[in-house]
Amino acid sequence: MAALEGLVAVIPVSPRPEPEASTYDFRHDVYERGEDAIRQLAGLRPLRIWKGKNITAQVTRVEDVSAAMLRRYPYWRRAMPALHRAYGGYCAYLARYIEPVETPTTDHFVALRNATDPLLAYMWSNYRLAHAFVNSVKSAIPDVLDPFEIERGWFAIDFGTFKTVVGPDARLEHREAVSHTIRALNLDGRALAVTRRRAAERYWSAPPGHAALPIWALETDEPFLASELRRQGRLNPGDT
Repeated sequence: MAALEGLVAVIPVSPRPEPEASTYDFRHDVYERGEDAIRQLAGLRPLRIWKGKNITAQVTRVEDVSAAMLRRYPYWRRAMPALHRAYGGYCAYLARYIEPVETPTTDHFVALRNATDPLLAYMWSNYRLAHAFVNSVKSAIPDVLDPFEIERGWFAIDFGTFKTVVGPDARLEHREAVSHTIRALNLDGRALAVTRRRAAERYWSAPPGHAALPIWALETDEPFLASELRRQGRLNPGDT
């Protein structure tokens, strides 16, 4: 797990720095484009020259630019390949690898409709890599725990049901917030439980004549599941 340390939640996620221009010019391609879109929506002149038509003013103040207006200019989608690379492809909430064909999405941790500053729509620090399943559930729920701020052991897996439960290391003052996050994001729902159960059973029970699935394969695709198997002593004999 050393190579994955700090990359995934419900194991904590370590924030990754904004990409530098040498790899992907996030500031120009997303932030500056977004900043000028907001300015024009508020009737202000853009700070830069862009190809194409200017954006028609909709309001008279930056503070009044709405989430609906911002969604017409979803420049954050341009950063998806860079976001996927930066976080190793791991969903910040499901703690599993998202294949590029499985619809990785950009979650605005502070949702567009909840933001007091419309620029948060185009700020790298407000992005969390999320599977479309959890992003659609999270929507604009304002009080789920931030994967950047949780600690290891706050969440766990019940291997009777394969649902997410409050972990043994969640302190008393955090347990309600952990429980709320589980319920709000449907981390205790059937779909995730079925997915986890299938992955665990493939690891525990190899087909006749086939070698067991190595633990490193599970750690690569389902690192939270693998870490819980390890913590709860459910590894196959010989795995360490």
